[in-house]
Amino acid sequence: MPFESVGLFNVLLAVLATAAAAWTDFRTGRIPNWLTFGAAAAGVALRVVQSRPHAYGAAGALAGMLVCALVPVLIFRKDGMAGGDVKLFIALGAILGAFHGIEAQFYAYVAGSLLSMARLAWHGRLLAVLVNAFFLALNPVMPRRWRREIRPEMLTRFRLGGSIFAGTCVSALSLYPVV
Repeated sequence: MPFESVGLFNVLLAVLATAAAAWTDFRTGRIPNWLTFGAAAAGVALRVVQSRPHAYGAAGALAGMLVCALVPVLIFRKDGMAGGDVKLFIALGAILGAFHGIEAQFYAYVAGSLLSMARLAWHGRLLAVLVNAFFLALNPVMPRRWRREIRPEMLTRFRLGGSIFAGTCVSALSLYPVV
């Protein structure tokens, strides 16, 4: 396998941490710092202990944190994601490493996309949002007078905790399939 292997304990820690984050996000709309920072610290410690013969444990965990932070931080800066979600993705990078952390992040974004479209459809707003998204995507190439404005009432918030949990579970099943 060309990528660094991930231990079963790391995968279980990632699933448990994201399950707790999904629960608190669902109940309160927040992912607490003690959970994200604690999971990140546990991930760094785990990877240091697991790489005892080698000296790359902490460096690998920190590299995973950095790589897994890149896209979420950019989205956060555009007010497209909450800070707790960003910190949870960073913790996944510490626990799972760069490659598998990005894999879990990708699956989380897919789950979030599907769940948000289902939510919009349930509330009868999916078609209107898709039409607006199409025209907003054309904004940069349209003449200024034909551009659509993004009004605050067109925006909606979506809690990603459950999607991050789902993405982590899918990633965990790809690492350790249940037969």
